[in-house]
Amino acid sequence: MKQFNYQTGQRGENLAAAYLAQKGYRIIQKNFRTRFGEIDLIASQNQKLIFVEVKLKVGTQLGTPEEMISRHKINQVRQTATRFLLANPQLAKQYPQQRIDAVCIVIDQGKTIIKHYENIDGN
Repeated sequence: MKQFNYQTGQRGENLAAAYLAQKGYRIIQKNFRTRFGEIDLIASQNQKLIFVEVKLKVGTQLGTPEEMISRHKINQVRQTATRFLLANPQLAKQYPQQRIDAVCIVIDQGKTIIKHYENIDGN
């Protein structure tokens, strides 16, 4: 089951990266990990650094991907983003503005629906 979840997560991240690239975002890094958590994608667009949480669901019988993004998860991404900026001071200087986005993907009956939510932490 864990291997299936990993593969599903990778699939979601690849779909999200392609979607964002198509919208003009530049993907800087995938899967930045610290002991605080993981950031699925780090991208840039219009002089901003964007930390992206990706959620993929196969079908919606067990809820939507949006329902999986809790306040706790957003705080975890924020903490991990702070660690990324400390580890990459040149990027912190290059992109003084940052935000957290979410890309929610549903694959259901052969259809893929992708929704992009900007600035989900409201900062």
